[in-house]
Amino acid sequence: MVMAATPSKADATDSRYLDKSNVQKALDSALEMGATYAEVRLVSLSTGTASLRDGSLHRAVPGQEIAATLRILSNGSWGVHSTTDIKSLPQQIEPTFRLANAVASRRDKSHKPITLAEVPIIEDELHWKPKKDVRDIQLETRIEFMNQVHQEANDHDNIISVQCGWSDEHIHTELLTSEGMDRTWSFQRIMTNVMVTARDEQEVVSYRMRHGGEGGLDLLESVDLGEMGRTCRLSALRLLGAKRAPSGRMPLVADRDLTGVYIHEALGHPCEADLVAAGDSCLEGKLGQKIGSDLVTVVDDPLMRGGYGAYPIDDEGLDTKKKLLIKNGVLNEYLNHRETAGFFDLEPNAGARAQDGLHHPLVRMSNTMVLGGNHHDLDDLIADIPHGIYACGSRGGQVDTGRGSFQFAAQEAWLIENGELTSPLKDVSVSGLTLEILKNVDGLTKDAKLASPGFCGKGQTVPVGDGGPLMRIKDALVG
Repeated sequence: MVMAATPSKADATDSRYLDKSNVQKALDSALEMGATYAEVRLVSLSTGTASLRDGSLHRAVPGQEIAATLRILSNGSWGVHSTTDIKSLPQQIEPTFRLANAVASRRDKSHKPITLAEVPIIEDELHWKPKKDVRDIQLETRIEFMNQVHQEANDHDNIISVQCGWSDEHIHTELLTSEGMDRTWSFQRIMTNVMVTARDEQEVVSYRMRHGGEGGLDLLESVDLGEMGRTCRLSALRLLGAKRAPSGRMPLVADRDLTGVYIHEALGHPCEADLVAAGDSCLEGKLGQKIGSDLVTVVDDPLMRGGYGAYPIDDEGLDTKKKLLIKNGVLNEYLNHRETAGFFDLEPNAGARAQDGLHHPLVRMSNTMVLGGNHHDLDDLIADIPHGIYACGSRGGQVDTGRGSFQFAAQEAWLIENGELTSPLKDVSVSGLTLEILKNVDGLTKDAKLASPGFCGKGQTVPVGDGGPLMRIKDALVG
């Protein structure tokens, strides 16, 4: 048997799925064959998703998924096998070992063999328990919370569609390695979202918002979800009468959503050590160098409880920690996992994340945030701007991590004239070079905090948080 008795919800925090003795024997057999390292990581996901479309239930899906990934390192290359058939894992040791050797035999001579940085060997369990477990939430409760958003978002004749969504998940992970690592951990996430569409004759616009993070139902009970619906409604209606944005180089003030998306996409990804090792980062070779304004300090912190990217242990079994990516404009640290820490001879900093039990860990961000500055508020930031833009929210964009170029679109904006917000604007985009923008940051408000929860795609999709203060850029290309 590889599977132990399946934990029930009542005792899941002190039970496990994997039979430690049998899995350890299987991993030991990989070493006897000649492997240098082997691991099994199992993830059990309990999920609940639902959506309303114009006030009617559109979708409601409970989910349960259990899967595991076997990784074997031999001759400097990985062999990887992922499966939902947990009992078959011992039979997959030999073929996965052969796969690793086959990959090694085809490795380009210019590529270094994979080595893993040493880490502490830990045996324990760690469970982040919320006050109100998401597994206790009934469909009626999900609908009730979404209706709070819908009722406020729909309150105008020009609103033609309101779509509300809900998702929650309980993540239970077990990791056993040939080095003796034996860790079990769990935590939960919850989120609700809304997209409001408004129309006036031929003009159609939309606005979206999300709220959520690491935690249980109490996380949503502590906020006014109706306010989220009202904000979306008012923003969509305002966009109907908004002017087209001016173009050219000018001062730009970003709200915390746009600040967060910029720092995640334009800076966070180039800080990922696997992209650096692949030669696809504008920050290659720049550790210890000044790359931005003295005002800019950036952290990536999976221990920021409540953030959508929070997690207690990374997917290689390391205790998570805050990473100081930039300190007063100086590139201080790359995000890494054991493989890239070994490649660059760095200390591992627990940046390994996998989408689920069917995926292997990659270097990923968690909660990435710019720290606050010295300005009191928005009025203080814009007081001396004769002509500029205040941009809010993100509609997505494109980033080239190697060249260090980016383009983002804001959800809405305002014209700044003589230190005051005047006309609402739409179709605002910002483009430029990451390092140029970092050097042009000349103002940050004091109140840095995470903005809307999000997702990051990098071959795999993982939940992330990002944010910061309001950020002023003295010279940005707006179009």
